[in-house]
Amino acid sequence: MSRKSSIATLAPAIRTELDRLLKDDRFTLEQVVAHLKSLGAQVSRSAVGRYHKRFEESGKKIREAREVAAVWAERLGSEPQGDIGKVVMEMLRTLAFDATMQLGEGGDGDAEVQLSGKEIGALALAMQRLEAAGTLSLKREQALRRAAAEEAASLVDAVAAEKSVGLTDEAAEEIKRRILGIKTGSGA
Repeated sequence: MSRKSSIATLAPAIRTELDRLLKDDRFTLEQVVAHLKSLGAQVSRSAVGRYHKRFEESGKKIREAREVAAVWAERLGSEPQGDIGKVVMEMLRTLAFDATMQLGEGGDGDAEVQLSGKEIGALALAMQRLEAAGTLSLKREQALRRAAAEEAASLVDAVAAEKSVGLTDEAAEEIKRRILGIKTGSGA
């Protein structure tokens, strides 16, 4: 296992200061390293550079995810349904899976990412809610299909009632069974 990065061993207050400086694009890496050393931190320029690179990549991914989410939210309106809802659900599953896979990966010799119990619980809850939303979406789709089939079966009844059409009661019942997906003993 690789050794811990000097950034991972920083005191929380110094790590917060590092994050603040990296968010502010006015400082060069040399200035950031010098400032951290003035606070007593033992960090190298390369360690800060690696951390800054991951910091920027994470920020970019978050910005992209927010932009995509905003586009989809605008498209979906207040109630996701149909194919768009399925695409969004799959995107969320993929994002959650990717985030989970990256938790144990340390890059460039840095330590693995550690999560608190609270963060793990939040991730588990998010996945549970995501699966519940998928189940609800599936049930909604099934109910819509069932309602459409029942409406078609009612239409068959209405057409069969018009004897001028020439549809026998037996033929109407067979059509309704097939629309509603009811199996019969006659092998239909």
